[in-house]
Amino acid sequence: MSEDLYCCVTLDLENDWYFEQSGYDHLTLQYLDDFIQLIQEVDVPLSVFVVGKTIEKFPHKIDQLKKDLDTEFHLHSYQHDVEKNYDFRSEIRRGKTAFCDHFGRNPIGYRAPQGNIEPDEIRILEEEGFLFDSSIFPSYRPGIYNNVTKPRQLYIPEQVNELIEIPIGTTGARIPTSQSYFKLLGGPLIEYLSISNLPNVLVYNLHLQDLYRTDSYERLSTQKRMIFERNLPNSKNIFKRIIKKIDQRGYEFCRMSNVLNQGVTQSLTRGKI
Repeated sequence: MSEDLYCCVTLDLENDWYFEQSGYDHLTLQYLDDFIQLIQEVDVPLSVFVVGKTIEKFPHKIDQLKKDLDTEFHLHSYQHDVEKNYDFRSEIRRGKTAFCDHFGRNPIGYRAPQGNIEPDEIRILEEEGFLFDSSIFPSYRPGIYNNVTKPRQLYIPEQVNELIEIPIGTTGARIPTSQSYFKLLGGPLIEYLSISNLPNVLVYNLHLQDLYRTDSYERLSTQKRMIFERNLPNSKNIFKRIIKKIDQRGYEFCRMSNVLNQGVTQSLTRGKI
């Protein structure tokens, strides 16, 4: 390769659609065996950002992922409260406790629910011992974030000394390289992936609910359900096509922690969160 290209496939492991009512809690975990088979089939390492509450409720599922796949784990908040009705440092510490109780070590990486993270929160992450964050979508999502001016490559946020931001991948048109977007937009976006300007470190994001339909879908609003059900029966095949196209672009698949050790983090520029 003329330049070092790395792709990290990441799974946000959480309660699908945040429903905790009896009969709707973590329904997609029933498909974990199938998901493991899918990742084994495409033969790529996996980085999992897991919610602290999910670790506490389903430790055996976490152990199954760890046992059956080339997997590493990072933190995805403690309770995945998208309304952010919490003190951030307290939320992080609760998540760290759940993580450490299970894995016997503190997490080094973090991803905020819905990619919604504030500058002061980045500073707290470094103070709490995190080495990298992977929350920023350098894109636009109405009502959630507007990051169209944020770097698409790795950078050090100006609020911290050493913590590295590893943004979610985006195409040249700043469409996130996330399963939900490829599922929604289908063939044209998949083909665009072959020619688009992509970052050297490409982070691909997916959720179990991007691949599997459960009764939780019935609790979504009509508009949201229509969006997320689009191409859902073909979602696994879409994922396989995307992995193949990324491989054809010359990317080496690796885990998030490997990125920190590949030299691509040297001489990083500073940027705003």
